[in-house]
This record gives sequence, C-alpha cells and structure tokens, in this order.
Amino acid sequence: MTVDTDSARPRVVIAHDFMETYGGAERVTQAIAEAFPEAPVYAILARPDVAARMGVAQRTKSVLPPSRRLLRRYRLATPLLPLATTLARLPVADVLVSSSYAFALRFRTPNRAPQLCYCHSPLRFAWTMTADYRAAWAPGAIRGYGFDALAAAMRHGDRRAAQLVTRFVTQSPYVADQIMRFYGREAEVVGAPVNCERFHPAQDPANPGDYYLFSGRLIEPYKRALEAVKAFARSSHRLVVAGEGPALEALRRAATPNVEFAGALDDSELVPLMQRCRALIFPSRDDFGLLPLEVMACGRPVLAHSKGGARHTVLPGVTGELFEDQTAEAITRAVEDFDPSAYEPERIRAHALQWDSTLFRERLVTAVESLAG
Repeated sequence: MTVDTDSARPRVVIAHDFMETYGGAERVTQAIAEAFPEAPVYAILARPDVAARMGVAQRTKSVLPPSRRLLRRYRLATPLLPLATTLARLPVADVLVSSSYAFALRFRTPNRAPQLCYCHSPLRFAWTMTADYRAAWAPGAIRGYGFDALAAAMRHGDRRAAQLVTRFVTQSPYVADQIMRFYGREAEVVGAPVNCERFHPAQDPANPGDYYLFSGRLIEPYKRALEAVKAFARSSHRLVVAGEGPALEALRRAATPNVEFAGALDDSELVPLMQRCRALIFPSRDDFGLLPLEVMACGRPVLAHSKGGARHTVLPGVTGELFEDQTAEAITRAVEDFDPSAYEPERIRAHALQWDSTLFRERLVTAVESLAG
C-alpha cells in the first residue's frame, strides 16, 4: 500500500457527520485531526465557525452547502442524506477515518481505502431512540407510521453500510455492545480524548461556587435539558445552562429566576464555569459522554443518569453520583442528597487522566498504521 514518503505515514482522509454545533463528537474529530494534521476533513454539512473552533477550517469540505436554511432544517432531509454521503467525492487515501454517529460511515474513497470507523453510536433514531424521536418529531398515528417506516429503512441501510467498514473502534463498552448487537461487528474500545491541560482544576478546587452546571446541545428529547430546568424550578439552588440549540426557547419559557442561560461558550469561558460548579448535571443517556470527564478533569463531581456511558465513567462516592430516571423528580432528589464537600478534587481529576487526549491520539495512530500496514 502506498505511503507518503515524506512523512512515512499513511495518507489519511477524515470524515465526520455534521459540524453544526461544537459538542462531544466534534471534540473527538478535532483530536483525530490533530493526530493527522495533513489530512483533509469532509463533513456532510459543516458550519464554518464550528470548523474554525475545531481548528480545521482550512482543510474542511462540506458536502452540502452550509446555507442558513439548510443548517436549520437539515434533519428534514434525513431520507436523502445517506445518498448524499455515498455520492460524495473524497480524495484517494491509504486509510479513511470516519467519526460517525449517523451517516459518516457511508463515506468511501475512489480507491476504496480501508475504513477505520470511530463509532460514537449506531444511528440513534433508527436503533436505540426510535420511540423518543417519534414522539418528538412525528406525533400522531399517521406521521408515526411514516416515521417507523423511515426508521426501518434506515436500520437496513445502516447495517449494510457497517459491513463495508474495515475496523470499528469506539469509546466505551456500552457502544461496543451496540455495535455487536446491531451490526454484528466487534469494536475495540480506545476511549475518548479529554484535553487535561485545557480542562484543569481551579487554584482553590475545594471551594466551589453556589451553582450547578448543565452544558451541551439544547436538543430534546436527547439531552433531557428540559427535565433539568424543571428540576431546578422546584429548587432554591442555582443552575447555569451553557449551550444553544432548537430547544432554547422552550427552556427559557420553563425556567425560573434561579436558572441562568449563558449561551454558547468557547472553552476559555466554559472551563471557569466547570471549575467552580458544585457539580455537573448530566441527565442524558449518552453513549459515552465526554462532558462529564471534562468536568472531572477540572476536579468537580458529576450527577449523571445511570444508563449509558456514564456508568463506565462516573464512580459513585468518588467522582459523583448516578440517578436512575431521566426525570425532574430524580434530578431534584439527586441534588438535594448531594454534598459537594464529600468529594476530593484530586481523586476526581486522577480518574479523568485515564482519558487524556495524548493517550487517545497514540491509540488512534497505532490503529490507523496497523490498518494501512
């Protein structure tokens, strides 16, 4: 197989789903791009400012034109997105590295280069969250029937596309189990990148502020942001909500004065909030959840939903606590029972260091070079 003689490393092309907002998947893709600084980056749809924040603006190609209208409504084009991905024209490569939670695993190079797929999750609305998305996007019997038909077709196509992936890697045993159940494929757990230099404790980590933090994409039903806001509506504790998304206006309507909206923040603004929070509120059933580990790297504990990837990263009594239900009532109970002084910032950070981004990049490069070998 041809290898770039200047660097003696494989020619890599990186593929990503949607650079619409800057979240956990974008942080992972950013780390992949840092591991391969010469690799072009392709996305189905890329917002220029998000690509810039990822540090890949000059080498990112958006398959679809990033118009404002399309960025707002691209989910309506879901039935056409697999075809758009399959028809995308990527350059020749030795290895294609895809960062996929939707359709990126369908990308192909002209020479059919072997693909290393970092799978954040099999397509959620088709496999694990069909009922949740149906309730939010297609209420009513007729629309629900059409949604179920679409989800079934997407499951079939997604499984077929997964068979063309050469090798799967992922962040947690939770997702590896999904990849085996839905795709019939094994996946190596390589973890996820936490920038432990950027995310670090405050100078006085034992003296947090008086607020709890919710951060992430403000999307329902996925992140359960509304349940967090409702929980604090019945509490005297402060909640700071960092992030933006289509659910923002509904959250504002449900909020009480003790809930503050900080908007979209870059890391220079977000890290101080993480360093000083009493705890992160994480009611989402994420397949992994990079955000809790970033907060732990800052020495702060996490209150997280017990299903999904958080059960592999949150250690009850050491780095935070887990609650069973994704409801306002369960969040309220977790907050009322929580004592931030019971957790040692040094132990919390030591736990997060297992996912340091330097280790992640080393594992990724080894996997790519093995595939190209």
